[in-house]
Amino acid sequence: MSGIASPTWRSAPRLFGTASALAAVTALAGCGSTTSDNSGSSGSSGGSGTPVTVVAQDFMFNPTSISVPAGATVTVTLQNQGHTEHSFTLDSGSGSIDADPSGSKTLTFTAPSSGTMSWHCKYHPTQMKGTITIGGSGGAGGAGSTSSSSSSSSSGGGYGY
Repeated sequence: MSGIASPTWRSAPRLFGTASALAAVTALAGCGSTTSDNSGSSGSSGGSGTPVTVVAQDFMFNPTSISVPAGATVTVTLQNQGHTEHSFTLDSGSGSIDADPSGSKTLTFTAPSSGTMSWHCKYHPTQMKGTITIGGSGGAGGAGSTSSSSSSSSSGGGYGY
């Protein structure tokens, strides 16, 4: 038995430290992006994207209308500042994200070559609606770029009452 080296108690902490570091790196590798796209593609396709922030609070979106360039890679961040779950769901069925109260999620999609796209909250579809206009000069930018928060539906100023 004198020819076989046995591990000593000093090698255990080193092994534990290495295993802990490997576990931490593995855990962080999965934390990168909150991009979610249910249309079959995810992430960006290169080039410069068009970031848009939509705030959901109570039973309305702000803004309710957005302009983006034709063919742009659009990244929508839904910030839920309300007390109930909300979604940003494209009416075309090409993408949807849900955000818990006080949470946010992102959705990335490619804008078509022209026209309009509509979205809604799948939990409050009659109260919470919005429109994306495709083409022109674009200019989505952020929550205030093309804001129209006075009403998101035809009844009750967006509150659904």
